[in-house]
Amino acid sequence: MSRIYRQWDIWILFAAATWVSDCTPANIGSLKTSAEVAQQFERLETHPNYRYWYLNQENSPYAVIGLDREYGFSDGPLWRAVEPDSPTFKKVVGLVQSFPVPSSDTTGYSILDHQGRVIGVWYSSIGAGVMVDPVAKMVSLATRSPWRTP
Repeated sequence: MSRIYRQWDIWILFAAATWVSDCTPANIGSLKTSAEVAQQFERLETHPNYRYWYLNQENSPYAVIGLDREYGFSDGPLWRAVEPDSPTFKKVVGLVQSFPVPSSDTTGYSILDHQGRVIGVWYSSIGAGVMVDPVAKMVSLATRSPWRTP
């Protein structure tokens, strides 16, 4: 399956979520590919005003994000907070980099709010849909679930 189709599936998911939850298009954020973000993760450079999380289990992570401390994160049960100066952070970044999901490459992205302002970073081989509640300052992400499929 091509990267375009996977990204399209995510946007269909977000369109459905927007319709169901009565969210406005003004709350839809985005990801912007960034070689600089990828390099920062690869060098384990972190932003002092960001909090970090990884997706899935420590030994099988699929993504690492950093969000501006001004924003909360609707992290759900599969996201785990991680300190950027910890051995766990180094481990999960290395695993995300070394073991992308099949037919994908690990990429760095800037997380943008609905006005195009950078509010965080994303490092993964899977894409995500981004919702940002500008009033509550909450971010939600929707991804595919590669851990559920062979």
